[in-house]
Amino acid sequence: MSLTIHRPRDRYYILFLLSFIPTILFFDAQPLYPPNLVPAVLSNFQSWYFTVFNDQLLARQPPWFHFFALTEFFYQFPAAVYIVYSLHTRSPGAAPHTIVWATVSTLTTATSVYEIYHDAIITSTQKLMLGVMYGMYGVIFAVMAGDMFCRVQKTLNAAAMLGEARKAR
Repeated sequence: MSLTIHRPRDRYYILFLLSFIPTILFFDAQPLYPPNLVPAVLSNFQSWYFTVFNDQLLARQPPWFHFFALTEFFYQFPAAVYIVYSLHTRSPGAAPHTIVWATVSTLTTATSVYEIYHDAIITSTQKLMLGVMYGMYGVIFAVMAGDMFCRVQKTLNAAAMLGEARKAR
């Protein structure tokens, strides 16, 4: 039995990840690139984002947030590519790996939302906009983690029942 039998959700996860991967590469990881390698259209977009949302995490880049950006670029990005492939091919490794990926993503997003909420520079309206934007990602990550946890738990329960049935013979 494949752990990725729930194809409608897997298709949604694949589409979400395919939209999230470019966000990592072209927006979230931008501070990690040498400035001369960033095309003007991307730096202009980030300037617009700062103007509209006043996202102090990206503006100030505190050390812990910079670490989150490194984690996103060096772990979450390649893992997202792998998860897309493993969900598409119905690999049994999709669920366990997605649990780890989605849990890391949920926790880093929740930490960011918490920091935004407590920031004194960001206006209430900007906090609301940033909270909704970051928060929607966090909810999707949490749903993915919970869904994959349930899939793994269901598989483990079925394996345990099979083991018990074999012992009873």
